[in-house]
Amino acid sequence: MTQYKINAQDAETFSLDIDERRSELVKQNWNREKSQKLATSEGLTLHDEHWAVINYLRNSYLEQGVPRYARSLARDLKQQFSKQGGNKYLRNLFSGGPVTQGCRLANLRTPANAIDISFGTSY
Repeated sequence: MTQYKINAQDAETFSLDIDERRSELVKQNWNREKSQKLATSEGLTLHDEHWAVINYLRNSYLEQGVPRYARSLARDLKQQFSKQGGNKYLRNLFSGGPVTQGCRLANLRTPANAIDISFGTSY
């Protein structure tokens, strides 16, 4: 069985309550323009479909904190966007991985094991 290490910053985030996470998000001073600029540098133009995923990621963080593993967040995304096509739909939106690239554009830390270099994959 594989054991995953969680860094101290993520472990701290797991224990934050919703008000503390809300405060953290406010302090980030995040806005759509910053995400759009980052997306453009990655060769991506954000549309309403992208924003739906980004907003879902930020709301998910607000409610639950950083997920312990990328796989659990990928599963949640797949379920949330199943009517649109699930994983295939999400991969078409975020070629860098809906969790990895989505979290980056949402200005959130990516969960543990979001990128598996040995297999060349990212969630």
